[in-house]
Amino acid sequence: MQSGIVLCLGMVRRGECESLQKRGLRLGILVDTNNEQRLADVSEFVVVERFDFSRPVEELIAAVRGVQQRWPIACLYNMNELYVAPAADVAAALGFANISPDAARLCLDKNLMRQRFQERLGLGIAARFQAIKSEADLILAANAFGYPVFLQPTNVSASMWSTCNDNLEMLQANYRIMRDELPAHYVKLGQKSKKVGVVAAEFLEGKNASIDCVMDAAGAVYSTPVVDVLTGRDIDINDFHHFARIVPSRLSESEQTELQRLTIAGVQALDMTSCAAHVEFIGSRLGEIAARPGGNRPRILELAFGIDELYAYYQALTGQPPDLRPAYKKSAAIVSPFPSKKGTLRAIRHLNEVPHLPGYLYHEVRAQPGKSVGLAKNGYRAPLYIELLADDEAVVRRGVDQIANWSDLYDVE
Repeated sequence: MQSGIVLCLGMVRRGECESLQKRGLRLGILVDTNNEQRLADVSEFVVVERFDFSRPVEELIAAVRGVQQRWPIACLYNMNELYVAPAADVAAALGFANISPDAARLCLDKNLMRQRFQERLGLGIAARFQAIKSEADLILAANAFGYPVFLQPTNVSASMWSTCNDNLEMLQANYRIMRDELPAHYVKLGQKSKKVGVVAAEFLEGKNASIDCVMDAAGAVYSTPVVDVLTGRDIDINDFHHFARIVPSRLSESEQTELQRLTIAGVQALDMTSCAAHVEFIGSRLGEIAARPGGNRPRILELAFGIDELYAYYQALTGQPPDLRPAYKKSAAIVSPFPSKKGTLRAIRHLNEVPHLPGYLYHEVRAQPGKSVGLAKNGYRAPLYIELLADDEAVVRRGVDQIANWSDLYDVE
């Protein structure tokens, strides 16, 4: 029986809390007043309060303690990159199970993360990298790795401002764009004091895939099936956004076994306990690890396998063995197509065809005409979200291919 509420910190979106409610768990939330993302339906939450997460962490601790005085709290629950560190800090201060503040900060800085991988797992486990603090560092990185050079912020999710650079001119231009645009992005998120961190790495060739997992207090790892990821580059768009996530994976059994091994090694190298993790791979090498469930991963795992990752995460936070056993096996895809250029959205074409896609289940328009849109490397998110589901994998793959072939999907001026 639940001994207290599940207190969500910062933000919870559609698909990130409903399975807990269906199980009869009572939920509460401290909503970040700075976050402009669409909030899930919280009308049934027993506590809904607002807090400015740009305030000192001591004030957040006091706010959570205030909730705790009125409602016993079973665990602190976080689904968003922005609140990994605050959740860890509050949990440590108030005695809740959660990822440690030190491990959380390793997951939030791609330079520190890769350094830890090298120290504990060896130089070849992930891409060679270099912290970038000046344009002189860019030249050093290019000389060390050769072109293309992969450039990205150290602390931004969803492949935002990530670029593949074929020459020094391109590398310098994208570095300057990142330095110019990221501060405004942080301000928009209410993180006015966050510093811009940049990392350059060797560009890795290979298929993209991911695995989500949950760790208990002892660090034992409970993992989910491999999810294949198609990026913009897979459909001839020069961007690393996740165009589609598809299951079951087309990787061989031996390849999937190796990724499962790397998952365990990666999260244990970062000392991750009492938390969820999203592990990304390029080929057979570790990409990066986030200390939260992956975007859209709970949904696709539920659709295809009947796995309730959200409840397993709750189980880990409350000292129970996480249950991630599949109940069945279907094929599913979550597709989030991006426009091929930055500009003002005039229209989304083919919307009348979306419900007739092979395997169609659901779709959601997330940007209306007149809104500024662009690629992940420009700092944008997808204007359209589509779910596909079928017993036959070929049906789902046809639906994904059809969306990829809509090169005129967005009218952007």
